[in-house]
Amino acid sequence: MKNQSPILGAIPAPSERSRRDFQRATNINRWLLTPLGIWLREIDIDVTEKVLSGLAVIVCYFLIFSLLIPCALHTFLVEKSARKQMKMIGPMSFCVMAIIKYFFMIMRREKIRVCFNHLDVDWRRVKSPQDREIMMSDAKIGRFIASLCATFTYSGGFFFRTILPFAVPRKVLPDNTTMRPLIYPVYRALFNSQKTPAYEIVFATQWVSGLVMYTITVATCSLAAVLTLHACGQLKIVMSRIDDFVGSSVDTEKMLTDRLGEIVELHHRALQLVVKIEGILNEICFVEFIGCTMNICFLGYYTITELEQGKTSAIALVTYTFLMTSFTFNIFIFCYIGELLNQQGRKVGTTAYMIEWYELPGKSACGLILLLAMSNSPITITAGKMVELSYATFCNVLKTAMAYFNLLKSVIL
Repeated sequence: MKNQSPILGAIPAPSERSRRDFQRATNINRWLLTPLGIWLREIDIDVTEKVLSGLAVIVCYFLIFSLLIPCALHTFLVEKSARKQMKMIGPMSFCVMAIIKYFFMIMRREKIRVCFNHLDVDWRRVKSPQDREIMMSDAKIGRFIASLCATFTYSGGFFFRTILPFAVPRKVLPDNTTMRPLIYPVYRALFNSQKTPAYEIVFATQWVSGLVMYTITVATCSLAAVLTLHACGQLKIVMSRIDDFVGSSVDTEKMLTDRLGEIVELHHRALQLVVKIEGILNEICFVEFIGCTMNICFLGYYTITELEQGKTSAIALVTYTFLMTSFTFNIFIFCYIGELLNQQGRKVGTTAYMIEWYELPGKSACGLILLLAMSNSPITITAGKMVELSYATFCNVLKTAMAYFNLLKSVIL
């Protein structure tokens, strides 16, 4: 990180207020990323923190794979019914999504650290109450989105893993023994998961594994929301500087040049942050894009299957509703922040055009041309550098999910 900008000056030392504001803006991210072993604020961390971080990663992966592998073996080697296999493909696809997203977050751990250091510097440089108000407002929206995502995700997960297993009818085997409920069946050749204490251990492991996967899901969503909303706040500050660019008639050319330099520097920093965010999120967004499309399709199939077979369970319907709301909300959030970032980027150019630039000296007015050109093609968030995340993308996800649902229903149901 550069310690000094030729225009913005040296990075101020953190004040009590900047520390408090930064912590308030990023608390949710820290709470979610620390247990996953991803939250690292400093380059030179002690050995203990490195060991604990690595251990957290190993434990998380062990929990997810200990759930996925026995279930996959049972589904494809034991189950012969296409419907029952399809019933398990949805939950397993969620496991695969979590594994891939977690992998990319680990691989981008250093970039995540750099992004949060970027946020820290921005909070340190806040001087005017107006700038702080803008940043606090966007930070509040980011926290709200993260909290809402956590509410939907953990609620759906709680119903799916804690209530639903005991709400479905018990299966009685030919030897008159009752199968105890497990959301993810275990391949019997590995061990008998119905005996005590194996059942209790498997049930607890699956529950904790689910908690890890839901934490990964919420962590990615909150990471995207907080970072992107901060970038939007920085673009709003740029727009406020542009609004004040044309001042009184006593402004000298030197004063105008200094103001323009500050505008360009702030805009450049905001764009740098957006590029970093895109570098962190584009693969994660692609996984979310594909995974949410599939899971919305599967959940629709599970709901219709239960209704048409006359085995309607209120708990099952509530669970599927929560889960579908969660997946829909997650992909909507990614599309929403992509759309918002695109709009804010374009608004910078609109704001520059709407000021009284014609009253500026020729050289100062020409300085706005590059700003207008950059704003015409704003950097945005993409899914795998293939699909721009926007409201149109969200609509396409829903339409694609419904198309796959109709295909699935006609082939298997």
